[in-house]
Amino acid sequence: MRLFQTKLVELFASRLKFLGIQGSCGRGEQTVTSDIDVVVILDEVSFTDLQAYRKLLSLMEHSEQICGFVAGEGELRNWEKSDLLQLVLDTKPVIGSFEDLYMLFSDKDIQRAVLTGACNLYHACSHNYLHARSSEVLMGLYKTARFTVRMKHFLDTGNYIASMRELEAGVAASDDRKILQTANVIDCDCNDEVFDEYSCVLLQWASEVIQTLE
Repeated sequence: MRLFQTKLVELFASRLKFLGIQGSCGRGEQTVTSDIDVVVILDEVSFTDLQAYRKLLSLMEHSEQICGFVAGEGELRNWEKSDLLQLVLDTKPVIGSFEDLYMLFSDKDIQRAVLTGACNLYHACSHNYLHARSSEVLMGLYKTARFTVRMKHFLDTGNYIASMRELEAGVAASDDRKILQTANVIDCDCNDEVFDEYSCVLLQWASEVIQTLE
């Protein structure tokens, strides 16, 4: 990251308004195979900027693991708030700050983030159970569900817990905890019986979230 930061500053100079890291690396929960999830905000982003950034990435070690979010300040301020909220909360700053964005959010934006996450999970889980029947997809859905659990906990308590390990210990609802626990044990080789059981748990959880949000 230190080398990446240096190269990025050399490339964009004062146009670089923010650099951060999110995901497992930002939470300190990464493994050797984890994505390096960086957030790069410029004053504005042209296609030429993306080309230059792509060239920089291609020259970096572990470039195959680098992913993330790139945008200009204008796009960021007008981004869908429920989506932007998760980006802001989940990103550890390296250069700059997201503090001035916090005033943009309301409880309705947090609620919308929870509802959108639950709706997407419900649809994807149902589709996967009926058609694809992929254990790998189901495993990915449980990993994604952790973020909806985290945002739901934030909505319920006002306490945002970045670490997934700490979140599992901190959630009050047993159904929420079960989602987090299952995400830790599910694998892409589960048999049909386990696949059906895990699909049922996730589908029922998402359904309850959708129907009980105030």
